[in-house]
Amino acid sequence: MRSILYICFMALISLVASAQDDGDYKDMLANAETVLYAQPEEAIKIANHVLQNSKNANQLIQANLLNTTAYYLKGEFEKAVKAGVEAKVLSESTENMSMQLKATLVSIPILNHLGLNLVAEQYYTNTSVSATTEKAVETSYFAKGGKILLNGYAEMGQDNWQKALEYFGQANSIFEKIPDKALINETDATMAILYAKVYNIDTAQNHLEALLKKTTGEHPNNYLKMVVLNQMGELFFLKQEYSESIESYLAALQIAELFQNKNYQSQISENLSSVYLALKDTPQFYSYKKTAQQLDDAVETTENQAVNAIYNYVNENNTAKRDSLKKMFMRNLLILSAIFIVIVLTWILLRFRYRNRARQYNRFLNYIENRQKPVENLPVKEVPKGLNIPQETEDALVNKLAQFEKSKQFTKQDMSLALLAAHFDTNTKYLSEVINFHKGKNFNSYINELRINYIIDKLKSNRTYLQYKISYLAEESGFSSHSSFATVFKTVTGIPPTVFIDLLKSSKKTSKPIYEEVE
Repeated sequence: MRSILYICFMALISLVASAQDDGDYKDMLANAETVLYAQPEEAIKIANHVLQNSKNANQLIQANLLNTTAYYLKGEFEKAVKAGVEAKVLSESTENMSMQLKATLVSIPILNHLGLNLVAEQYYTNTSVSATTEKAVETSYFAKGGKILLNGYAEMGQDNWQKALEYFGQANSIFEKIPDKALINETDATMAILYAKVYNIDTAQNHLEALLKKTTGEHPNNYLKMVVLNQMGELFFLKQEYSESIESYLAALQIAELFQNKNYQSQISENLSSVYLALKDTPQFYSYKKTAQQLDDAVETTENQAVNAIYNYVNENNTAKRDSLKKMFMRNLLILSAIFIVIVLTWILLRFRYRNRARQYNRFLNYIENRQKPVENLPVKEVPKGLNIPQETEDALVNKLAQFEKSKQFTKQDMSLALLAAHFDTNTKYLSEVINFHKGKNFNSYINELRINYIIDKLKSNRTYLQYKISYLAEESGFSSHSSFATVFKTVTGIPPTVFIDLLKSSKKTSKPIYEEVE
């Protein structure tokens, strides 16, 4: 009893500890999301800790999604892609369609940055098809927002800036309803890039300044601030306000260096080189130009690695699906083959049973028909030389055998040639010779046939006998064992006693029994 209580107590402690751990990891993930856009490196550390220790599927998906965004903010595209793929794979193993769609949507900006627009569309299509039956409001927001987001990137690819900006604005409004901070920030950042392409300088600057105000607070959005400052530096450059342009670019570069985002460091360094070229500051121009070129090589390498990671995932995924389909095909083929074999074997078995049954039925009919025929006198045979049986004795024995056949004495188990000869007041040689001569068989065959015919008459005339066991029928007819009765029965009739009885039962169910004409 104590051991049971101890086990229950330990199980309770384990459950409480597990629940507490889940609560702790949930708080950690919330904290990581808070510092994500100010300190992505810190968010990555927290997410990795959860990945190493939590067993909760949703928490693991969230941690991978945090890593996807954090690595993207840092410009580490290969790691971002791998985390996104892991989040997608984990989400697909759950029934949470909202999480599956979010995992897909978070990867879309990265894929488009890498020029993998078709992969992004396929990502979304595969997931959205599965979500068509989902009625949750959040799921419908993700599905609708994802479609609009893809339309925005498609328009960007065709340089339709105005239309693209409209789509991103619509997507942003939908993501705010969820709300989803990562998707909102990404659409804000993309719109910041599009303002200068759609509006005049002053209008674009007003929009950027409005976005810049959104980046302040207890946990500033440094990523959006970096993007906005970079765009404002471009506007100041267009207005030939070079000192303001440099100031804005340097502020953006400081954040890019804090994030260790080589992609943005390269872009901003290239922009600064253009400003210094306009100012004819050759040393600064060459310095930033060289930095930009060096960073470009590193960015190109990480982007290529990210593209390879995506293609590897797609290939592995397609291979897995192909193998799965192949296994399914082989399994179905084996099942169908097994069914076909069972059908064929069943047909063969039924055909064999039918033919065997038909043969047994024919034997049954032949036996019945032979019983119906009048007994023909055997042709007169000459008494073999060496035996001298008086005619009077022969006739007397034939008459006694006829009387014997009408009695039931042959059903006695101890009946033998010697016993019957003594009963007939004759010797065994005379009796054996008369049986062979007049009955055409030896004594054992003669007695056994009498016994079998006797029990068959009982089976035909008395329905009760059809219900008796074979052992009883054997004893009733004078056989000492079940096996000897069955052997002799099959020898006389051509079929086993069980089959004979079964056929008799079947014939008795008809309106006119097959043996009725005999009676």
